[in-house]
Amino acid sequence: MGLDETDRTILRMLKEDARVSLAHISREVGLSSPSIKDRIEKMEAEGVILGYRPVLDYGKLGLGLTGFVGVNLDPQRCCDEDIVRDLRAVEGVVEGWFTDGDEDMMLMVRAADPASLMDTVNMIRSIPGVYRTRTVITLANPIVRA
Repeated sequence: MGLDETDRTILRMLKEDARVSLAHISREVGLSSPSIKDRIEKMEAEGVILGYRPVLDYGKLGLGLTGFVGVNLDPQRCCDEDIVRDLRAVEGVVEGWFTDGDEDMMLMVRAADPASLMDTVNMIRSIPGVYRTRTVITLANPIVRA
């Protein structure tokens, strides 16, 4: 899909606030609300917009500690759907990526405290096919983009 400047403005506004009204977007870009709705629906249908999610304050949810866990996998099982399924089942794992570099996967983990992070990492290590992990604990998140 080719995006024009109007589409990019709509996306920027939705990234800043996914609950922004069609009327507000309409005033900003100079098109009618039905035209804005049509453009948004087209971007949804073509997979440009994948969904709308709340931005959570994990600290207020009791999960103020964020860690990134680099995972090395058994080369015979790398990218195996069973491993991905098992990792999805680990409470605290909120995102995961296959990577190129020192680790095969990178997981974002949310935890209440260092002890619960260690429990989560130990659950990850117990998954068949995981043979090593390396954990980095974050101190602050000064850059956030939707």
